[in-house]
Amino acid sequence: MGDFNEEYDVVIVGTGLTECILSGVFGAEGKKVLNIDQNSYYGRRSASLNVMEMWKKFRWSDEQRRVEAERTKAEEEGKPVGASATPTGPEPPAAFGKKPSEWNQWHISLVPKFLMADGELTNILHKTGVTRYIDLLQVGGSYVVKGGLPYRVPSTRMEAMTSSLVSSFQKYYMQNFLQFIANYKEDDKSTHKKGLNLDQNTMREAYKLFSLDAWTSGFIGHAMALYVDDSYLDRPAREPIERIILYVRSMARFGKSPYIFPLHGLGELPERFSFLSAVYGGTYALNTPLQEILFDDSGVVCGVRFPHPNTKEEVTVKTKKVIADPSYFLGQDKRIRQVGKLIRAICILTHPIEGTENADSAQIIIPASITKRRNDIYISLVSSAFNVCPKGFYLASVSTILEDPDSGNPHAELEPGFDRLGLGSGRLGRDEEKFIQVVDLFEPVEDGTKDHVYISKSYDASTHFETCTDDVKDIYKRVEGKDLVIEQRKDEQQEQADES
Repeated sequence: MGDFNEEYDVVIVGTGLTECILSGVFGAEGKKVLNIDQNSYYGRRSASLNVMEMWKKFRWSDEQRRVEAERTKAEEEGKPVGASATPTGPEPPAAFGKKPSEWNQWHISLVPKFLMADGELTNILHKTGVTRYIDLLQVGGSYVVKGGLPYRVPSTRMEAMTSSLVSSFQKYYMQNFLQFIANYKEDDKSTHKKGLNLDQNTMREAYKLFSLDAWTSGFIGHAMALYVDDSYLDRPAREPIERIILYVRSMARFGKSPYIFPLHGLGELPERFSFLSAVYGGTYALNTPLQEILFDDSGVVCGVRFPHPNTKEEVTVKTKKVIADPSYFLGQDKRIRQVGKLIRAICILTHPIEGTENADSAQIIIPASITKRRNDIYISLVSSAFNVCPKGFYLASVSTILEDPDSGNPHAELEPGFDRLGLGSGRLGRDEEKFIQVVDLFEPVEDGTKDHVYISKSYDASTHFETCTDDVKDIYKRVEGKDLVIEQRKDEQQEQADES
């Protein structure tokens, strides 16, 4: 890392996916961007770790991590570190690898999520040209649980006719609803539903117009519109209808599911957006904790202070805008507020999920209505087909919003998901493992327009990125005062023209 510039248009603190997308977008717009992160890797909570890094994060004590950090620093400075070069904490079982080259075959996502094939993040990837540097593969299936078994989510009229998810009586009504979704065009009134105004009627009223019962409307809202709870029912129907249209369009891209996932794991996404920013002159500095945000006499950002990643000397740069991950403001009640807790289990399995036709990848939603909860339980599964683990292994996650944080037994709220994975009551097979974490969820208290400090939201429990890209668009609008419109890169346009 060389010298820093004296002034940047925007300083971004953290290299999570939200921050890295914004870094890439602002860089492509010609802005001078500095991105710093206290970690030694890209991604923060959206990173992918190898299996040894997972052991350090979840199985090592704070003291073991401290000793390891001191030894690594001594090695970098060329100081003697003793005869032993082995880790200070426990290593993964031999079945997961015996040496670094084998550990590096694992790319375990800390926030396992899928991309919608026709979603906003996928469109951003294509228009910015990031797809040049990343491969996206289709996910094998989209399922919802009913009666203890997973069923494929129907997305067309024909699928609704044969689906066992809904009663024979409801199939006719669901066919009509999906036909409406498939045909709907905003500027063609002949495709509209008589009596339904998307801006005036609620989604609850829309379901009633199509005679959809509680179960059918419930799985549509959660498995297709992808809402995490039922609060959307009493809001205008436009957004839910647009979400369902997005699901159906994404499904039509490949047929098996509406989801795609990066080869080598989700850690590829923040890295590739970081690379995009660097292409346009952006500056990145890892191992660089934020020391202080500086303000002028009117209370508006004027700079940031941090230690140089190499020399450790104090560096101050000027900027008029700061975008930051909420974890940099822990304990600052005027900046962030806690909006809940998420519990997630990341599991290493040696078998696919029963009831999914041995799919190598899948999303499964367990609706809150069948578990008598307020929040759904989300399951994701990927395998060696995505180069995220060695052959014979699968990576699964189970996540939900914690509803009883004071119970002293938070993992019990994941039990329906563990049952679906074949891990009921904590059972693990040979060469299987799971890592459980409870994560505080934060959102900004203010919108940042007064002091120009813009804070992102924590990642939710869902297994898709639509809420993340909603946050990207919201932050961009607060920073720039206009909607985010990404123009396709000229070289991408030329490449498509050449192919045609």
